Formats: sequence, C-alpha cells, structure tokens
Amino acid sequence: SLLGTGMTRFALTLWAWELTGEATALALIAFFSFAPNILLTPIAGALVDRWNRKLVMMLSDIGAVAATVAMFLLSLDGSLQIWHVYAAGAFASAFEAFQFPAYSAAITTMVDKSQYSRTSAMMSLAGATSGIFAPIAAAGLYALVKLNGILAIDIATFFVALFTLAIISVP
Repeated sequence: SLLGTGMTRFALTLWAWELTGEATALALIAFFSFAPNILLTPIAGALVDRWNRKLVMMLSDIGAVAATVAMFLLSLDGSLQIWHVYAAGAFASAFEAFQFPAYSAAITTMVDKSQYSRTSAMMSLAGATSGIFAPIAAAGLYALVKLNGILAIDIATFFVALFTLAIISVP
C-alpha cells in the first residue's frame, strides 16, 4: 500500500503540472497532503492508545482509499479538477495521521522485544523503498496508464492491505 500511495502522490503532481503548468499547484498538493497529518498526529497518538489498533488501521485505510476512489471516479469522467486533489489530499492525510501511530503501537504488541530493532529496520526499509521506487514506477507507468491506471493500482494495493489486516491477529 505504501508503494501504491507513493505512486499516486507522484502521479498527481505530474497530472497537476500537465493541467496547470504552475509550481504553486504542486506546492499546494504537498501542503494539503501533509498539513492535516502533521496537525493531527500528536492527537492521534494519544487516541490510538485508547482504541482498538486494528480497527483504527482499517478505518484509516478505508478513509484514505475513499479519497483515492473519489479522485478515480472524477478522473474517469474527465471532471477531476485541481481543487478536488487538494480536498482529497487533506481528507486522506487526516486519516493517515492515525495510521502510523496505530501501526507502530500494534507492532510492539505483535513482536518479541528482542526483535524490535529488526522490526524497526524493516519498517524503515519499507518506507525508504517506497520513497525511492514509487516515483520511478509512477513516472514509468504514467506514460502508459495515465492517472486513472495509477489510481487503480493504488486502490488495488489498499484492498491487499485491508485483506492482510483482516486476516492477521492484532493483540
């Protein structure tokens, strides 16, 4: 799911550049995609400690995929506009603020303490790998499948993540 989301973010910047030709649009996409996350993460961390972590992760994924599905549907009929991307980015970012604290807290209950450093390294590797390969994959695929195809890939990766989360046990 990290790869799909990273590809979508990169593809949206390509699409926005094609649409507007303005760097301001790219900066606003980044702003709306990260500001709610930054503002909500401290609150989310405190709330996640009190809530069912598996449910929080599922709801976070569902909220984020809802924004992607909305953009996909608007893009399919050609009515996607730049302000839709800003709104969807902010909406998804608010849900993503709960994802990482829930995921991090759940990992500590699922992994033996002796494996914390290995687990932390693997989590860092997953994030870094997505950060490196998502733009490369998105740029390569954008020419072939355009924004709709990349949004579809992102939606598919969300469902893989949701299915995986549904079948595992989170204490």
